Amino acid sequence: MAIGGYNQLSLISLNTQLGNEAYKFQSARAALYAYLSATKIKTLYVPNYICDSIFPALKSLAVEIKFYSINERLLPIDCPKLTKKSDSRILLVNYFGLLNKQIKKLTAVEPELFIVDNSQALFCEHIEGTTSIYSPRKFLGIPDGGFLRTAEKINMPETMYDASENVGHLLLRAAGDVQAGYARFLAAEQALECFIPKKISVISAHLIKCADINAIKEKRRRNYKILYNKFKSLNQLQLPINDHVPLCYPLKLGVNVASICRGLINSAIYLPRYWHSDYSGDVGISMFENTLFLPIDERLTEGNAHALSDIIEQRI
Repeated sequence: MAIGGYNQLSLISLNTQLGNEAYKFQSARAALYAYLSATKIKTLYVPNYICDSIFPALKSLAVEIKFYSINERLLPIDCPKLTKKSDSRILLVNYFGLLNKQIKKLTAVEPELFIVDNSQALFCEHIEGTTSIYSPRKFLGIPDGGFLRTAEKINMPETMYDASENVGHLLLRAAGDVQAGYARFLAAEQALECFIPKKISVISAHLIKCADINAIKEKRRRNYKILYNKFKSLNQLQLPINDHVPLCYPLKLGVNVASICRGLINSAIYLPRYWHSDYSGDVGISMFENTLFLPIDERLTEGNAHALSDIIEQRI
């Protein structure tokens, strides 16, 4: 313990435990790279609605990419059939953290053949026998982080990710200067494009210990239910209501939402778009073009969530 010297931020450790049994890297794509590199997987079956960020890592390992289609419920239309001794794996995406039960059913027979991408489902339990990947920075105010749960032996890198240059956006956002922080956020994201595995940074590891996980879960569920109840008759997606801690509330409409998103910026409402990709099939294209991905994180009070729902209702 160091005594005296310069001051520090007043961050109170709650000794929060998250991902204790996981290998901890700087990002989810680094975790995927580490797994594929260790297991010498030659072919990966990928849904045709996914973030492009994983493809450079796959190509660098000469992993063959084969796409499969998903239906309107975001599930495989025809899940590839593999054998236990296969050098291939099937990547299942737990979209928005809302497909927990369906993925558990899909992986029940031969779980070792599946990689479950829980990047959008931090609080979804690992399914025994599968390999699962998590991205805690999508749910927590941390600059880096990616968890890997697998039965395979993974040799961890010695180098630790240095996040000291990539925390500015978190501090600026906490201070209320969202616009000033945005450029730094983009720089922090760009820094994580390097998929060569490193250990999670000491900064993120400490910030996780300070996170009130129970409060985060409770508030996300509450805000999701508020939006669910408001828009369930309009939403073209069939969404569950219980037993999930979602990333967001995806509101799929019958119109292109690009102009709505642009208009919301004037009200300081910033919505992500998932995902624009040359590899997307019809469902992926319609999800990107026609869906508003509404925030439900713990920063929204109950009043904020109702106000957001009213604003969205007026816009659509």
